[in-house]
Amino acid sequence: MEHLIYRFFCFLGIHLPDWLACFTANVIAELKYYLAPGLRRIITENLRQVLIYRLQIENIPFDEKTLRTCVKRAYRNFGAYMVEFFQIPKWNEKLVREKVRVVNIHYLDRALSKSKGAVVITAHLGNWELAGIATSLLGYNLSAVALPFKNDKIASIFIRRRRSKGVNVILTGANPKEYLRALKQNNVIAILGDRLFTEKGICVRFLGRDTYLPRGPATLAARWNSAFLAGFLVREKKGRYALIFDEPMEAPYASDQQQKIISLVEQGARYLEKYILKYPDQWLNFSPMWNMKKEVDDVKG
Repeated sequence: MEHLIYRFFCFLGIHLPDWLACFTANVIAELKYYLAPGLRRIITENLRQVLIYRLQIENIPFDEKTLRTCVKRAYRNFGAYMVEFFQIPKWNEKLVREKVRVVNIHYLDRALSKSKGAVVITAHLGNWELAGIATSLLGYNLSAVALPFKNDKIASIFIRRRRSKGVNVILTGANPKEYLRALKQNNVIAILGDRLFTEKGICVRFLGRDTYLPRGPATLAARWNSAFLAGFLVREKKGRYALIFDEPMEAPYASDQQQKIISLVEQGARYLEKYILKYPDQWLNFSPMWNMKKEVDDVKG
């Protein structure tokens, strides 16, 4: 039944006018905000820590009203994310060049100039699906690492939509030869790096707290000596976007491969923080990141 709902919304995404699709998504997001208190609590506590950390390092104050506004915007941004996913068939190179501001693509070009591929970490920020699709439509060979869906029919919907725009899909747990094949062909491998999925992580400071983040992306880059950098697609005003890449990370002073992996994970955390702090209401991480024991007053004190 669930896959039929997805197929129905895929149909609407192609045939509804943009304004009506966005209006519908906003209504659904608003209902979800009020009708799912458990999820709202998780999102609130994740974003509370983001705003606490921003207060600590940028001295930007916030209160509970500011936090609630940020949470509500996150719901609306998730609604926009879903609309954009259902509208994937509409995207082509022309639309990317019209609607997407590409920032620092030379960092990706530099990474690929060594002909050893590139591992790009991203986050549940803005629209990570559209980030891969826009990069592919700009002419880059890209493989996206994705979690397997419990429902095979829903998984096929997601995979077909990605592949229709030139994005290869590598499922977590796949044979390592798939990753190696992509890097040997000088492809880009895009991986979410802002929370654990199925692997053991490395404990680093992230948004002001000790946090376990995935070691997989850094391990992949270190093992095959591939470039390692961060990239994001964030939402701007009036239906426009920015596809942003940052400079490749290196660990020249690491004594061995394990130290190199740890260094790359720590550096990656800094880049993830940089963009989450800039666009907190676009961080759509709906899993609990921390066991929140302190309130903002404790931090201020």
